This record gives sequence, structure tokens and C-alpha cells, in this order.
Amino acid sequence: MPERQPLPPLTSLLDGRRIDWERVVLDIQRSSWLQGSGQRMALESIGQACGRSYSWAWCLKNVPGTEPKFHDALLLVGLWAETTQGTALPLHSETNR
Repeated sequence: MPERQPLPPLTSLLDGRRIDWERVVLDIQRSSWLQGSGQRMALESIGQACGRSYSWAWCLKNVPGTEPKFHDALLLVGLWAETTQGTALPLHSETNR
């Protein structure tokens, strides 16, 4: 059986930058999927779509440095791509954030 090659760390794929989770949530909130929803309803819908709570989505948007766990991040990125038709994730420009 051939030996598996390790995957490169995510930071190397992002050139050392981190995903801007606040902008990811804002982009989803501003998408046509949630058009007309109030802020709380939009955050509840985002949390529900990822199997999480309103407060989870609220923290990603409002608490600096908050990052989702790996599985939650994949779900949120998938939701972002689906609702915004985006192809380039919003990233922080600085490396030490």
C-alpha cells in the first residue's frame, strides 16, 4: 500500500494569512439568501445552517480573534461559497492577527 503524503498546513495554502470570519459572516448576511432578514434572524439562520446557535454566529462576527473549529469552518465556508457565489475567501492581510 502506498504511503500517504501529509497535507500541507492550511496556513501555507493561505500564504500565512487567516480567514476573516467576521467578513465571511457579513458576506452571508448580505447575500440574497438572507435579504430582508433582521440581523438576529440572519445570525440565527447562519447558525442553524451550520448546526450551531445564534450566539456562535454572533461571536464569529463580533468577537475579534474568534475562529470556528475545523468542521464548523468547513460548513461555514461551504455556506459562504453557496450564498455569495464567492471564490476567494476574505483573508486578513496581516500575518500576526
